[in-house]
Amino acid sequence: MRLFVSCLLFMMTFSGACWAKVDLRTTKPLVIPEDKVTPKITKEDVAKIIPLDIKKNESTGSVMSRIADRGFNLWFNSEFMKNSALGRAVEETQEKLKTDVVVPASTPHGIVHKFSFRVEAFQALAKMEYSGWLKAAINYDAKASETDIQFKDKVLDNKDLIVSHKANKEQGLSMIGLAWSW
Repeated sequence: MRLFVSCLLFMMTFSGACWAKVDLRTTKPLVIPEDKVTPKITKEDVAKIIPLDIKKNESTGSVMSRIADRGFNLWFNSEFMKNSALGRAVEETQEKLKTDVVVPASTPHGIVHKFSFRVEAFQALAKMEYSGWLKAAINYDAKASETDIQFKDKVLDNKDLIVSHKANKEQGLSMIGLAWSW
């Protein structure tokens, strides 16, 4: 039986017979349409999620946490999510956690003191800003366990003296700087 099938296939191959009855001279070429519906993922999209500043000694858990955080933030800040009921509820909650307190000047040329308090619960951030005698800001990032304090005072028309201190669980960094504006 094997020999018979082999001989039959051999004869068909060299005889040029085609059982499908297809005339290749009149067949139209196959056209595969271009997919314009499925979104393409670009290198820029990947860079928005995958951190490109990974250190050699950084743990896998830390990198995975950063990837998940970036992916969630990208998704949550998308137009689709912002327009959803959940997105609107989060935005409304964020607005309720903002407060400004203004202490007016007692004289026409006096100093107005302004305090701004912001709690961004979904980013785990707390911010307080003061403006009056000088400008000051305190920021606390709960995810990074990091506090940033900055004092800024105008020393000349276009120059500000800046004193800042940034501290986290590993180190503290204090800086004094002079900023120009032109």
